This record gives sequence, C-alpha cells and structure tokens, in this order.
Amino acid sequence: MLGSSFFIYPALAQTVNVPAGLPPTVNATYQEVGMGGWTPPTSSTTQQISGSGSVVSTTTSNGSGTDALQSMYSQSWGYAAAQNASALGVNPDALAATCVVESGCRNVYTANGNSSITGAFQMSNGTYNEALQKALASNPSLASSITNTGVSGQQDPATQAVAAAQYLKDAATTLQNSGISNPTALDARGYYNFGPHAGVQLAQADENASMASVLSNMSSDQLSKNGISPGETVGQWKANVSSKMGSAATSPILAS
Repeated sequence: MLGSSFFIYPALAQTVNVPAGLPPTVNATYQEVGMGGWTPPTSSTTQQISGSGSVVSTTTSNGSGTDALQSMYSQSWGYAAAQNASALGVNPDALAATCVVESGCRNVYTANGNSSITGAFQMSNGTYNEALQKALASNPSLASSITNTGVSGQQDPATQAVAAAQYLKDAATTLQNSGISNPTALDARGYYNFGPHAGVQLAQADENASMASVLSNMSSDQLSKNGISPGETVGQWKANVSSKMGSAATSPILAS
C-alpha cells in the first residue's frame, strides 16, 4: 500500500490596496426637459484605507455653493426655486442671496392693510404679478412647475422665486445698460430694495457718499424703516448687505 502525503499551505489573506482612498461620492445631476440643467450640492466622504483594509481616516466635505444657497436648499422649496431661477438664466446663488436678506429664506406672511409685500422674497402683488407674467412669457414651460399663475401664487416660495428671479434678471439688464458689465447680487440689491432708478444710483455711487444723499427722495423715517441709520454711507450700507449675503454677495446675477 502506497502512502499518501498531503501538504497544506496556509491561506494568505487578500488585501486591497487603495493608495488614494475611495473616491468621493458623485454629485447627482438632475435634468428636466425645458427647465435647464443644474447640480444640487451633496456632501462627499473620502476614506483612506490601509494595506490591511482598515480605515485610516474619514473626511467629509460640504457640497458646492455659497452659504446663502445652502440656506435656501435647507428649505423644502429650495431646490425647486433654484431650478426655476436656472430656467430663466439666473444664477441660483444670486437668488438665494436675495431671500437670505429679505426673510432669512423663510416663507413669512407680512402683508397687511398698508402693504401687500410678503413671502420669502418679500414682493408686492404688483411687482410679483408683472415679473411672473414676464417670466412665463419668456419661458412658458415654467407654468407647469408652479402652483398658481395668479397673485395667490405668492404664498408658494418656489412660485414666488420665478418672479424674484425675473426681477433680478431685469435688474442685471438695467445695470448692464448703465455700464456695469457683470452685475452681482450686491450690485442689484439697491434695485431690488428701492426700485430701478435708485438701484442704478446706488450701484454707481461713491462709497463715501451718504445713503440719504443718494436716496434723496426718501424721508428719514423711510430710510430708518429700511435699516439705514443717519449718516450711513454707501460703503457702510454695502458692507452691511454683504455681511448678510455672505459669499453670495459677489455672485453674478446672470448664469454663465
């Protein structure tokens, strides 16, 4: 009888070596026909893996976009508002900067017997309706994405965002015609807050000029109600607005 010999080799553990770590999470891009393309921010996580397979470190980074845009995205209507702005060729960062200054991006009801101004973007019924109809005329496909094409649509922030984006677009066009080649959210703040004529004056004014001299048609009481103190200069006003808008202050209004 012949003897049998068996050689047992120890199993070697398999290792996966990922020198640069796992890739970050991919940003999902949503596309709807007629609505333009946009990429919402997502967080990304990168892990460093050792040769033995253990996790050495984990790093999580925030998605793209300004602080103002992140504030708007935190609202249930934020992504829809951004998509509506993009459909009109308006930078969502500039739209978000506006809602942060106006309401903290909250859908507040402030209309009363003396004023119809209300909502996340604080628009009067007249301005809202005019801007909304202009937006729908330029991009009819937007009608399918909003709740109501009438004045009552003001109560829905995503719908009001269409009118606000159109008003910002009008501001950018007016400022460009006045010599400001690439208007930013800060440049358009005067237009949005005080109207076209005052908006152009503020955008072009010397920063050492007083707000009262630039907005000479407004009383001291009106200036005070708009948060402008006696003797406040244009430069001080812009600095105050910029602090509220954050990094979105320098965002161009028109999408590239």
